[in-house]
Amino acid sequence: MKKTVALLFTIMMIATLLLSSCAPKAAETEAAAEEIPCDFDEQTCTFLEGKDFGGRTLVVGVWGGVIEEIYREYVIPEIEKRNGKVELLLGGTGDRTAKIYAEKGNPTMDVAYLNMYEAAKGVEDGVLEAPSNAVPAYDDLYPAAQVGGYGQAFMGLGIAYNPDYFDTPPDWADFWDPKVKGKIATATFPGGDSEGLLAAAGYMAGSDENDPDAMFSKLAELTPFAMIYTSLDELFMMMDKGDVAIAPVISGYAWTYIDKGMNIAFSWPKDPGTIQMMDTLTIVKGTKNQDMAYAWAQLSLSPKVQKAFAEQIYFGPTNSKVELEGKAAERCVYGQEKVDALLRLSTYMIDNRDSLTERYNREILGQ
Repeated sequence: MKKTVALLFTIMMIATLLLSSCAPKAAETEAAAEEIPCDFDEQTCTFLEGKDFGGRTLVVGVWGGVIEEIYREYVIPEIEKRNGKVELLLGGTGDRTAKIYAEKGNPTMDVAYLNMYEAAKGVEDGVLEAPSNAVPAYDDLYPAAQVGGYGQAFMGLGIAYNPDYFDTPPDWADFWDPKVKGKIATATFPGGDSEGLLAAAGYMAGSDENDPDAMFSKLAELTPFAMIYTSLDELFMMMDKGDVAIAPVISGYAWTYIDKGMNIAFSWPKDPGTIQMMDTLTIVKGTKNQDMAYAWAQLSLSPKVQKAFAEQIYFGPTNSKVELEGKAAERCVYGQEKVDALLRLSTYMIDNRDSLTERYNREILGQ
């Protein structure tokens, strides 16, 4: 009996040793099975390798529509694969900017998309992180996209118009042509489109965007406007019918409506130029999810995502590694030469937004 017990004990010990020797291989096999496939560029895949976000939620302030759809298709799944969650706060940059400043030092929003001027001001005021190659794609951005945040997309503020009113593509001066009086539209103020038209008025008055008296007196000559638009659908419906002849519009948006077959066209003004616009990805200073924010930024700036924006809504790539062809290459602000040709405004309007808004409401809208 004792020999039998001893034999059984020996067999159990041998089995235990054999199992323990196999354990590392089993663990290695399990780890290999859990590797997350990555079909982005090598730089992005390397940056994401081994990341686990521990079930945390990244809060991202961004626009809706096709922009939201692209992020849901390409970026959010990559965060979720790595044990993270994403909450999108949809709306305009005014709301996001107000939230960032109100929550300074204890932000609840981690990533915010702003225009280039708002972003630069936020970095200066210490509510946004300065961009850096903590996000590897930063080194691949065009120089103009490395200022005040991570440039997400280049666009130009130009002129959308009904071609029945013009024999040739109009320039900024054509807003003051008597034949379009009462048929001019502009966006709500403040905002990139309406601020751009105000800046153009300054140049048409022989000055620039730093001279409020020149800007307002010249812009007042265009009133009353046919409409102050808050919806591009509404604007282009009115323009297609001929009730609106001309309006300042960002290039990418205009092309998407032209593709719908509407009776509209787009002009890249030359005097003083097409105004540079850039959607800018910013990381809120003090975020508790900095690693997730960097991962989001790397994915957003990757050639794959940038190409999707260019091909779907004609947002020009800021990553110099992106290659476009066909209609996207033709219509986007694409390449160093096109970027350099844009007119970059000063930060005067952002620095004085409150006083300019009060004056705009009083002198232009009569409120």
